[in-house]
Amino acid sequence: MNCFQIIKSILDEEYDQISGNEVEKDEQINDKLKQLRQEYTQLLNGHNISYNNHITRFAYIYAYVTSHANLVCTLIEKNSELNSIFDKEKVKVACIGGGPGSDFLGILKYLMTNQKKPDIKFQICDQEKAWAESWSDVDDKVERTFNTSTSYLPLDVTNSNDWKNHQKYFQSDLFTMIYFMSELVALRDLANQYFVNLFSQAKSGSLFLFVDNNNPEFYDWFDELAKTHNIDIIKSQEDRITVPFEEEKSDLGKYYVKFDSPKLTANVAYRIGQKK
Repeated sequence: MNCFQIIKSILDEEYDQISGNEVEKDEQINDKLKQLRQEYTQLLNGHNISYNNHITRFAYIYAYVTSHANLVCTLIEKNSELNSIFDKEKVKVACIGGGPGSDFLGILKYLMTNQKKPDIKFQICDQEKAWAESWSDVDDKVERTFNTSTSYLPLDVTNSNDWKNHQKYFQSDLFTMIYFMSELVALRDLANQYFVNLFSQAKSGSLFLFVDNNNPEFYDWFDELAKTHNIDIIKSQEDRITVPFEEEKSDLGKYYVKFDSPKLTANVAYRIGQKK
């Protein structure tokens, strides 16, 4: 399977778990797609989005993960500091807040498109345990020529008792934060100590990829952490990026016909940093 065929298989599994007949399922999903669009405008007001049901996870994967994975792939292709990591024989990636899958799916698409085949280990760190169910068998869906392993670390970054004893992932080569800090901005006082710990403990030479909405409330937080914890910013940009999508229409099958088009244009801020 290619990257978006994997996403289609996950959507199939989530769709099957939604109650009701086909018409009822589609109605629930369309309502949730509209609701999510509204909820993401309220993040600065402290709104918290729960992903603990199949309808929400289906809607998020369809509308946002498809776009964000393409965005991650595009940024890796454009930046030699990032894509050269995957020329190594072994690579460890920690996806911080990566439960929805955008991080590792975007990397997988890059690897498949460019036929790079490192021994790659993904550590997905996320509070929502239900995401683990979505991606638990993803390694079985990747072509055997790609040597991947994916593990899930349930992690509440707002609770130090939950995260302070986990340290092995600090040895990762790449840390990704894809649309994660924006969901935490209203909880910044509780979550900041986690990021202080992460940025200070990450191994020397490791890279950070931060992607989020183009709003200073979100990217200033990352920039402040980087500045005070020896993270050298290699690339810093705010931009409107249109992600390629034509090739994915057929892979998403009936869902592309049933529901509105996934997000195609993103107004983003992104940073690539390296720990000194």
